[in-house]
Amino acid sequence: MQGGFISLSTFDNDHIEITLEIRRAVAADFESLVRLQNANLASNLPSVERQSGFLSVGFSAEQFAAMNDNLAVVVAVQQEQVKAFLCASTVEFNQAVALPAAMIARFPRAKYQGQPLSRLPVCIVGPVCIDQSLRGHGVLTRLYDCFFAIAPQEFNIAVVFVSADNLASIKAHEKLGLETIDEFEFNSARYFIMARRFRVAQ
Repeated sequence: MQGGFISLSTFDNDHIEITLEIRRAVAADFESLVRLQNANLASNLPSVERQSGFLSVGFSAEQFAAMNDNLAVVVAVQQEQVKAFLCASTVEFNQAVALPAAMIARFPRAKYQGQPLSRLPVCIVGPVCIDQSLRGHGVLTRLYDCFFAIAPQEFNIAVVFVSADNLASIKAHEKLGLETIDEFEFNSARYFIMARRFRVAQ
């Protein structure tokens, strides 16, 4: 990896070899990114397809661009089409969005390694989405690797929230070393707060 750029060769679920370019998003990526997001929103998926993972909240291309300006949006691109993405933003940025704001309200009581999240240098990761044809092929790990490489030095702990019904996403994040440290409710739905330290504190 050089400068937050990763080239990943893998196979999709049809055993066809593909090459993905994993990097920070640019303006030309956002329309394709929104199409991938919309195809994976829980509200757009039948229940059987939600079992392999889903997104709880949708964002516009402008909101994704704002997240990229705030911290980062990392994309995995094949032939100019976004096949996966990971967003990261600051606590302050997320205060304006109702669902993550409900999580942030738990930070004074949610403890990671004995300290409340409200006192730690955390960034919020999410949403994260991978095209169904590429799940289970190492793409999620590479998205996180790319973000960790370009994340500002002031942050060393990644925090995510995952719907309690999204078992596929919970298991995928556990494999990356994130641990569940708390939970909260929003609009009668239950969410887990997961965290991982990704660099030694300065």
